[in-house]
Amino acid sequence: MAVLLARHGNAIFWALALIHAAVSIVAPAIGFHTLPRDTIEGFLWGRSFQWGYFKHPPLQAWVLGWSEQWAPAAPWLAYVYAQACVLATLFAIWKLARTVLGPAAGVVASILSLVGIHYYGPPMATFTPDTLSAPLWALTGLFWWRAVVQRRPLAWFALALIVAISVYAKYVVLLLVGVLGVLTLCTPEGRNELRRPEPWLALVAGLLLVAPHVGWVIQTGGSSLAHAISTDATADSLGMRLWFVFSFFAAQVIEHSALIALLILCIGVGRARPPAELIIEERPVPERERTLLLAMAFAPILIALVTNLVVGGEFRQGRGTALFAFSGIAALIIAGPILKIGRLKLAAGVALAIVFALPVINAGHHYLRLAWGASHVPTLYPARALASELEGRWAGRTDQPLRIVVGERWHAGNVAFYAGARPQILLDGDFGISPWLTPERLSQEGALFVWKPDDIATLQRLKRLVPDLEPHGYAYGPPSGHRGVAIRLAYFILLPDEPQFTEADATLFGSSAQ
Repeated sequence: MAVLLARHGNAIFWALALIHAAVSIVAPAIGFHTLPRDTIEGFLWGRSFQWGYFKHPPLQAWVLGWSEQWAPAAPWLAYVYAQACVLATLFAIWKLARTVLGPAAGVVASILSLVGIHYYGPPMATFTPDTLSAPLWALTGLFWWRAVVQRRPLAWFALALIVAISVYAKYVVLLLVGVLGVLTLCTPEGRNELRRPEPWLALVAGLLLVAPHVGWVIQTGGSSLAHAISTDATADSLGMRLWFVFSFFAAQVIEHSALIALLILCIGVGRARPPAELIIEERPVPERERTLLLAMAFAPILIALVTNLVVGGEFRQGRGTALFAFSGIAALIIAGPILKIGRLKLAAGVALAIVFALPVINAGHHYLRLAWGASHVPTLYPARALASELEGRWAGRTDQPLRIVVGERWHAGNVAFYAGARPQILLDGDFGISPWLTPERLSQEGALFVWKPDDIATLQRLKRLVPDLEPHGYAYGPPSGHRGVAIRLAYFILLPDEPQFTEADATLFGSSAQ
């Protein structure tokens, strides 16, 4: 095993990465009945081209909208795009690790990242803004290293392009940009590079690239910025603030649990070190490079934790998805400069289990949730049956195609996404969330209102559009598995070109878009 790793380390790493990607595409494509909610939401946003959307910058929606336009019968391509993001992340890690640590140690760091950081497994199995942010974070670090540490002037333009794309993906990458900006100003190499014209020309190019999105943010009042700093809950005491910080930090440590376990297993600590089967001498890393890499690895999470404490909110675990591209490299810098690695066969077994088993478990654990008593789970939702039935109800009332579905993102969102006419969705009946839809379009094209009968909050929101809203009927979706519960949805059909609103209703429409 040691000889194999020493001679064919790169081939082993990329074989593992490609196998993991293939299993991670096939397993959910077979195991999930419907796409995850965040991915469906991206598809629905993508049906209308905008420079930004209510919750996120537009890149995810653009990719999914383009995909649906050119391959409408292949929504499973979202899993392919997710794994393309994972592979791009690993490529950037591999390139930087080999540059910093040398070829042999760089491959070990890359393998540690693939099998040791849980984010690159099930959390990135679906195509979301978090998934998009991971490769952009890793590429930002790679091109900054080339521009500043390796003094390659043209890398500034690649860096500017990646950062600009990041702004269109998810704003979290700007956290790394801020750290790298400080490192640039604080190091002699960075200040010397700023005397060249390339960084400033690249900055101008990057600002021009992001200008349309910045204009959209200003025009719409910054809803995507507000969502970026939103929290699931707000602390009302210092103790709760500290608990939120600890919970977020603990979640990130758990995401690294396999990496930590492999380091202990193969390198060990003190007397627990295993007999060496493979000895790798790292490239001598200069102290300044060591400091820069460790700052890239640890400063962002430290800033996130301090921000969490100051904001006093409960950060979602997934906000850490992009932050740890450099963890594997940092771990070996700390463990080096000479790596004495043992228990390689056992480590190989662990790696293969993670590569093969985790994607399958991720695709199948929802069935276990049903077996353990859950009435329904999002990825086993009977969306196609409900969409077909409700679109048939619509066709029974009008010969016009279904253009607009009104409701919340899960039930109405699934109906809108799986309906054959590919309608747009007016989320929560709020024109401020979907400003490309207007009261005039609603009156001209009609709409299908969908809600869960026992969801009083959603019904009240929809009644802002139709005050006397009452269901025209109900649609039923079959249960998922023998322990699942059938889904019952209420619907209301607003027919096209039939004025059904008073002057007061029109005023209400206008106010909802403010």
